[in-house]
Amino acid sequence: MSKDGKARPVVLDSDGQFVRRVLIVAGIAALAAALWTLSEIFLLVFASVLLAVILRSVAALFSALTGARQNWSLAVAGLLIVGVVAGAIFLFGAQLRAQLEALTAQLQAVEQTVARYFDIGSVKELLGGSSLGVMLGRALSWGTTAIAVVASLLLVIVGGIYMAIDPTVYRDGLIKLFPPDWHPKIRATLEDAGAALRLWLGAQATAMVMVGVLVGGGALLLGVPSPFALGLIFGLAEFIPVVGPVVGAVPVVLVAMGQSWEMTLWAFGLVVIVQQVESNLIMPLVSGHAVQLPPAVGLFAVVAMGVVFGPLGLVLGYPLAVVVDVAVRRLYVRETLGEPVEIAGEKSRKGEN
Repeated sequence: MSKDGKARPVVLDSDGQFVRRVLIVAGIAALAAALWTLSEIFLLVFASVLLAVILRSVAALFSALTGARQNWSLAVAGLLIVGVVAGAIFLFGAQLRAQLEALTAQLQAVEQTVARYFDIGSVKELLGGSSLGVMLGRALSWGTTAIAVVASLLLVIVGGIYMAIDPTVYRDGLIKLFPPDWHPKIRATLEDAGAALRLWLGAQATAMVMVGVLVGGGALLLGVPSPFALGLIFGLAEFIPVVGPVVGAVPVVLVAMGQSWEMTLWAFGLVVIVQQVESNLIMPLVSGHAVQLPPAVGLFAVVAMGVVFGPLGLVLGYPLAVVVDVAVRRLYVRETLGEPVEIAGEKSRKGEN
């Protein structure tokens, strides 16, 4: 303290500055290690965000049609989704379960045939030695951890319900982590990202239903075993753009391969035709230019997330890329560089307002 009562600045000696820098670097390294360790938790949080977006989108649609309050609409949206799933299980559950069991047995037989052909213990040995091989190997073994998958799913559902009930609390809490001057920009970015996710999820849901019906119906007409199970798998795989249709096509071709080469060619032609219809007709029709994510960027984002985080990263890679694309376009290209750029979800959000 100086004579005039003002505090003097603390001057560290060279040893003190060195120790301070070491502590800063150690703190950053510890934070990075903690984030990496908790990376799967962050992915589950993002999955909960997607579920909350779905619930609130259905609730908003119901509220617009009936004029019901938001809370009641949200409850109805949850019950409606549960009812649709339960109804589908009640009507097709037994048949679908039998076909899934038959499909699993057929795929295991194909795997054993391939393993014997290459004189190896399992197909996983063929996947070693590369990042993509590690991702595929982890995907093949993911189904063995059934308890962990169920626990993660329950966590996502509960978290998504909480976020859907009062999203403002979580959004404002996230915004407060940034300096006050950034709050308007961060708020606008989050709102644009939410609108972009709503558009993308709506388009993907429509495409999933359409391609699942096309593949299931086509497999039924061709006489491929387990057509409903194959349609379900192909439709669910459609949730992962670019990579998903290729992954979904593999069981169709493998099951047909177990019947005859002629059926294999027909099945291969079926998935090629469905993929062309999906790429050139369904997706442009249902989504248009709602999400301006270049195809190559989406492809490498999905593959990179799958390599780093396994199946969960593969599933969430594209919607995460949509959010990152919105953030980069608004915060960097527009706000920092001052370049005019179109942002996914911005027009629809302004239209709602």
